[in-house]
Amino acid sequence: MDEEILARLLTFKGDSGVVLSIVLNDGRKMITDGKKILAGKISGELASFILNKSREIIKNKKIEVAEFNQYKIYFEPINIKRFLDSIGKELTDELITVDELEKIKDNVIIVDVRSPKEYKNGTIPNAINIPLFLDNEYELIGKIYKNEGKDKALELAARIVESSISRIMREVTKLDKSKTIVVFCAKGGIRSQAVSLILRLLGFNVKRLIGGFKAYKQCL
Repeated sequence: MDEEILARLLTFKGDSGVVLSIVLNDGRKMITDGKKILAGKISGELASFILNKSREIIKNKKIEVAEFNQYKIYFEPINIKRFLDSIGKELTDELITVDELEKIKDNVIIVDVRSPKEYKNGTIPNAINIPLFLDNEYELIGKIYKNEGKDKALELAARIVESSISRIMREVTKLDKSKTIVVFCAKGGIRSQAVSLILRLLGFNVKRLIGGFKAYKQCL
């Protein structure tokens, strides 16, 4: 399951469960509680079919593959608590939800690893900024991603990190090792994973905010 879907599941507050649906023809995903679309960009008649079918899936609590026109759709009911228990202690130890962060925020150091510009435009209260990429670097990576694709953008990102690692390490070594560090980026993706790894290698106790700043804003 990709991290964006995981993030959305973890920030959903419903008690009745949700349904993860995957269009097997093309891999598109949707999360729904049977009443509204919670995540995903499926629309039209296909979305209506998935919503209607999801109500049945939630009621019966069974995995099913259904057909609609030329599409085959996989349906899986998700109980959030059981889902968290099933993804393994190592994963749940490393990740933290927005709700969990709210309970311990006064006793941790929150690190925003987004670019300085993103940080200035809004962050989690009391977070400090240790960016993986500076503003010009992040903008350049975005342009390469748009014009040349993901692989080229990742190659450039790797080269930038290699050259800026000393800057990042100077900043992180100023942090208090007696405290847990909670790291976040925009959506809980590559940037927070990279800085989290650096911190772990330096002996810090690190948690990564699943869903990043996007999940935080959704839970406000």
